[in-house]
Amino acid sequence: MCVVVLLNACGDPTNLQATTITTVDTLYVFALSGTPPTYPSGVSIVGRSAVRVDGFAGFDVAFDIDASGKAVVYPVKLVVTNPGGSRPVGLQKVAGSFETVLAAPSTGYENDSSLVLAPGETVVIQSAHNGTNDVCQYALSPYLFAKIGVDSVNLASRTIYLQLGLDLNCGFRSFAPGIPTS
Repeated sequence: MCVVVLLNACGDPTNLQATTITTVDTLYVFALSGTPPTYPSGVSIVGRSAVRVDGFAGFDVAFDIDASGKAVVYPVKLVVTNPGGSRPVGLQKVAGSFETVLAAPSTGYENDSSLVLAPGETVVIQSAHNGTNDVCQYALSPYLFAKIGVDSVNLASRTIYLQLGLDLNCGFRSFAPGIPTS
């Protein structure tokens, strides 16, 4: 009886509310190969920024350019070996343009392979952020979702231009503008 009264007083604890609006940023990264290691070749989802790829694994995905001039996206665990274990990062290429992808798929993420993207193609990223002192440490779902669209690849400078769509609400999959409801 006390539990029922408490749940009714507090509302439905499984009916979570998002509090952060979805965002879209433009970024550029340099290829892992053919550029100095001090150049940013990775993307940190939580930081919403291009970052340097190093052994501390402070990035979710890293980028390179293949022989045909397309962008190659690697989850963190394929790039560095972190003694504590890299957080799981899954990738999924999705149909449609960056603008038309309004929600992250619920299944189908690849954690152990890279993806090749031509300009105009989009990947959705599922990244666990439930470690100690991490964003989703106390959330019901450990995952943050982001989408990255490749705008262009500059072979001369070995630069990849990207759009990053992000939902920083743990477990929410929406990329629609505003505060997500799902």
